[in-house]
Amino acid sequence: MTLEEVEASRATLAHDGGDGQLLCTYDGIVYDVTSFADAHPGGRELLLTASGMDLKHFFENYTVHGHSDKAANWLSPLAVGKLSPEDALEAQRRSTPENHVRRRLARLKASRRRLLAIACSLPAAIAVRKFISFVGNYVSSSVAKWLARRIPFLTVPGYSQGAEPLPQGTKRGTIAVVGGGIAGCGAAWMLARDGFDVVLYEARPATSGNARTFDWVDDVWRKTSTTNVDEEGRVKSCVSVTAWPSLLYKNYTALLKHLNVETCAMPLSWFLNSKVPGYEGTLWGADPNSDNEFNTLRDVFRDDFRAYERAEYFSRRCTDFFCLAWAPWKRGDSRSMYTNHTGLGLLNPLNVVPLYTVFRAFGGSDAWWDIVFTPYYTASFLVDELRPFPAVFGPIIEAQIPLNPTPENSWHGASDRAERDCVLTTCVTWKDAGAGIRGVFKKLVEGVDVRVDTRVLQVQLLEDGRHKVIDEHDDSIIADRVIFACPSAAAATMIKKPRTYLENAILSTVVYADDHHPATGHMHAVMHSDSSVVDEKYRAEFLRRGSNYVEVTQLQDKSINIENQYNFGVQTPGPGVAGLELDEKPVMLISHALGEGKKIDSSLVRGGGNHSRAHPLYSGWNVMAQLSLRLCQGRDGLYYCSNWTTPGNCHDMSLLSGFLCAHAIGAEYPFPDEREAQKDFHRLNDLMGVFD
Repeated sequence: MTLEEVEASRATLAHDGGDGQLLCTYDGIVYDVTSFADAHPGGRELLLTASGMDLKHFFENYTVHGHSDKAANWLSPLAVGKLSPEDALEAQRRSTPENHVRRRLARLKASRRRLLAIACSLPAAIAVRKFISFVGNYVSSSVAKWLARRIPFLTVPGYSQGAEPLPQGTKRGTIAVVGGGIAGCGAAWMLARDGFDVVLYEARPATSGNARTFDWVDDVWRKTSTTNVDEEGRVKSCVSVTAWPSLLYKNYTALLKHLNVETCAMPLSWFLNSKVPGYEGTLWGADPNSDNEFNTLRDVFRDDFRAYERAEYFSRRCTDFFCLAWAPWKRGDSRSMYTNHTGLGLLNPLNVVPLYTVFRAFGGSDAWWDIVFTPYYTASFLVDELRPFPAVFGPIIEAQIPLNPTPENSWHGASDRAERDCVLTTCVTWKDAGAGIRGVFKKLVEGVDVRVDTRVLQVQLLEDGRHKVIDEHDDSIIADRVIFACPSAAAATMIKKPRTYLENAILSTVVYADDHHPATGHMHAVMHSDSSVVDEKYRAEFLRRGSNYVEVTQLQDKSINIENQYNFGVQTPGPGVAGLELDEKPVMLISHALGEGKKIDSSLVRGGGNHSRAHPLYSGWNVMAQLSLRLCQGRDGLYYCSNWTTPGNCHDMSLLSGFLCAHAIGAEYPFPDEREAQKDFHRLNDLMGVFD
């Protein structure tokens, strides 16, 4: 078989399967993956992206394929031919990250046309839902159910088939939760405490989702006696979710209080070092002052910092106006991440207008956005593409991790670490670091049937409205309701029922960070103790007091590279880690996207990580998908929660999305005495539309 024949089989934009055959290659062997497309754990859309390409690029960058022999076992029976040695090499040469991105974005463009049609119907659909709910509340619930079940393309909470809360009683029903991140575990916890039988499936060896940890092993730790260190001399650090602003994470804060999990302050400090020709300089993000040593970028981009300040102020005032923040009945509300849609907030054009566009309108430059803004926030959002970032979120990030810091969110002055120190003061973390977060997940699944290392293959809708959940070990359960707390495309692959057009149209459009950067950025992480990756001039100062080192360079092709170093010698709390002097503890760095010419000493590498399909992009398209998802929440007893179902990629939003699904099924909100947290619960539901 020739390479031209393989490439000719590529799926077209008009027809998902082209001529009906999806071919790809690996190590010179040609595979027909047509029959596997609807079973691919990453979703049909990703396999369509890979059709006609060599899989080496995908296996190297989506490292989940190498964690076991599952991928090889699925692939081997599908072999249909062999390439010549020359064609095999050419197939690998053509299957580049750039071609992957180009084809993925083309697939997304086709999906977005369907999503746009659905989104345009939202106002009418919401009006119909409100009318049927009104009929149910004030006329007759039987009539409301009759009406709701005559509209197959619309789910009305409480009235459509499968969207009713399960009845009270000693035997409340069986719920399957697919995905063991904070959304899935939060939903499982809330359901189990209200008497439901819950089975939680997690494809990985342990629950925690994106909130991952890493064990640092060194003789130093064996000599300490802090709770962060176990008997083997290992320090467990959080490597993805590391800290959060308790003022804004109200429900997660209430959860930790309920579970008796201790927290402590986590003063963070970003250091940015630009080596881009013409824009060289450095920046301590928490220090508003400019100087000739550490904060030179504030002078290099003085006009841009002012333009950003005006853009943020405009976004804040505009959002406050539409959200009616000035109204008397809102004067007692504390700051919240969930108010942007309240009042007249859905009419706010800044929901879809990017912050970048507003910044440019106030005279800001592309150079500042690419060299300062995007690099500064990659460490928080774990994505490298922020131009689509909606302006409505600008005031929220400036309050938490400011580029123009104020006394309310930062501190700078002399400390025991440096004569000129500076930190952000908005965040807290688990007192026991990685051991603390693991303890949270352990407590959340007490009383839950947890099945790790178990991938769900199918969720079949039965005639009686229940579901048969079949896993990869040929086991199955019958569930009354199913909650998908996993990536969107994976959920679409599992659903086996009639009328899935609506679900597929919405779930196929969610954009993740690796859709734009499958081989770079935050896709790959290296845990190591090689401090030479930090510029020698700033090395000691950063290791002593900096939480994040961001180095911005220009590559040979003139593109910008954003290198991130996370300093877990500072970000891991406790007297046995952060409290040690710099010369008393090993270097604890996690690196992403090293600049050209840089290498890490292999003898100092401690481990690695991969963040594929972990972080949805902040974009108007994802917000559109999230708003449209209300049309199928509860449809045939299926619910959806996770970071991609919310307007932002954060722990509190994901937790709340799981709470909303659990409540729609029949569980009570767990923190009735936490008034502000409960407000956020209902605010997110207003946006997601899970229940009425």
